[in-house]
Amino acid sequence: MSTQYKKILIIRQGAIGDVVHTTNIFRAIKEKYPEVQIDYLTGKVPAQLIEHDTRLNRVIKLEDKSYKYLTELGFELRREKYDLIINLQPSLRFKYLAFLCGAKRNVVYKKSFRMHAVENFFQTAHRILPDIQNAYNLELSVPDETIEKIKNDLPYLTEKKLVAVNISANAARHGRRWPVEYYKELVNLILERYDCNIIVPGGKEDIKDTEAFSGMHENVHVIAGKFNILESAAISSMCDVFISGDTGPLHIASAFKKPVCIGIYGSMPVSRTGPWGENHFALSSDMDCVPCNRRRCKIKKYKNEQITPCMKEVKPEHVLRVIIDNDLL
Repeated sequence: MSTQYKKILIIRQGAIGDVVHTTNIFRAIKEKYPEVQIDYLTGKVPAQLIEHDTRLNRVIKLEDKSYKYLTELGFELRREKYDLIINLQPSLRFKYLAFLCGAKRNVVYKKSFRMHAVENFFQTAHRILPDIQNAYNLELSVPDETIEKIKNDLPYLTEKKLVAVNISANAARHGRRWPVEYYKELVNLILERYDCNIIVPGGKEDIKDTEAFSGMHENVHVIAGKFNILESAAISSMCDVFISGDTGPLHIASAFKKPVCIGIYGSMPVSRTGPWGENHFALSSDMDCVPCNRRRCKIKKYKNEQITPCMKEVKPEHVLRVIIDNDLL
């Protein structure tokens, strides 16, 4: 079977988790129409996660978001003569860019909270390519050489069962951060029951917070700030369990055959941004206001606090129970 769209450009500039959530689109297109050439335009950081994917012809890294740059880029991409642009970044700037590209057909994403983000992104492409099918799992690929580098750098990753405790969270949204003391308590509960290694990943911005885990136990390894995003993804792919709030690293981890992900949710609806896939779990508070999907808590005394009462309601023992009941370690 073939399609009239032989050359396609996908645009998604946003957060890392959002880009991961769009990967089923080009995966499904290539499964149905292997002859189609697909380019993907995104930011420099998320580009590292997909630039090695053989299903993509080219990953274009966005250098700037100014109209001057987008104008130059639009005219440059016009020479590619795309048949279809799947614009998953529906801001005015990127509608302008898509227009300049001069594709034969242009379809634009419309955000909806009535479905999961993966489904929402996918429906944008499905409207124009009705024969493609969404998969109920995500799939990222990491080069073998990156995996081997990580194994050499961190040999303990393969010595025992491995748990990742990701404490980082988007500071702009207060209902996504679980208390560091809860993570520490959870680490102790896990080590009391299981002989495993625990890693504490994160970016350079998380180094200060992750210092709280240094010296806790010989099986606890703090690796925040030591690896780039592709290397961090490789580490995630080696974990057996990945525990995190609603962040990009959680969604990256959910896109591999393992680990099993346990997401801890406050303000964001699990039905919209929970880990995508049948083998993952999400815990949230049963407070009446959850999910509120607000950047700041509407309860007056918590409006200026990053850790909201809904996140505090999910306790370390609740996470441990998921691990025990599902025999994850």
